[in-house]
Amino acid sequence: MNAAGSHTLATTPAANALETAFGAMGLNVIARVSDSEQTTDLAIALNTPRLAVIRCVERAAPKDQTALATMVSEGDFIWGAVVYEQGEPPNSPGLIESFHVSQLDQLVARLIELREACREAG
Repeated sequence: MNAAGSHTLATTPAANALETAFGAMGLNVIARVSDSEQTTDLAIALNTPRLAVIRCVERAAPKDQTALATMVSEGDFIWGAVVYEQGEPPNSPGLIESFHVSQLDQLVARLIELREACREAG
């Protein structure tokens, strides 16, 4: 993974907007991975060592939720979400939540809620 401070990677507009919003709310993006200009994964520190993963895509697809569910089930992350820019959210119930880029405030609120829960859990 490359450090979040590295801006040499291609990122989606949603990922850039998220990093700005997260920084303003004190949420720390610790890594960014881009497999294309259409997909960027952000690792967010909730409470050491608990991490969340956010996948930013142009159009969400069930494969995005499946990939994130795999990451969460493998134990690297405790929570995951897809942020999409266009279209409808994928219709796949489960661990992974979906947010349209216009719902960034709701996503930030959810992450802050998770961070507080992690702090209380120790």
